[in-house]
Amino acid sequence: MSKTYLTLSALMAGIVAVHVFMGGPQYAVPFMQELSTPDLRAMSQVLWHAVTVALILVALAYLWLGFQNNRALFVFTSVLQLGWAMLFLYYGVTQMGELATQPQWVLFLGFPAGACWAEGRRNSSQL
Repeated sequence: MSKTYLTLSALMAGIVAVHVFMGGPQYAVPFMQELSTPDLRAMSQVLWHAVTVALILVALAYLWLGFQNNRALFVFTSVLQLGWAMLFLYYGVTQMGELATQPQWVLFLGFPAGACWAEGRRNSSQL
């Protein structure tokens, strides 16, 4: 059992709660008010909820990794989050000229770093 992965799972569940309860009013509601067509509004909702589903699945993946060694799942969750981090970094710099307004990139670098640490501990305990 990996306490590190179980901790990452619990933290990611917390991120899900923040996304749903704090991000919704801040981002999702204005999207619905500002987007000009039903198609754009529906697509924004699909994308918003797709992120929610992905975050939930990452939390569950970390829970699974807490009990099972699965290199492919570790790599997938890490690459997915690194991709999100790169998106936040790219658009923060190119659209806003700064990184403080949307600091989610820190989380999406931190979680894979924690997972790498968990994998290293798991591998060292198997020697």
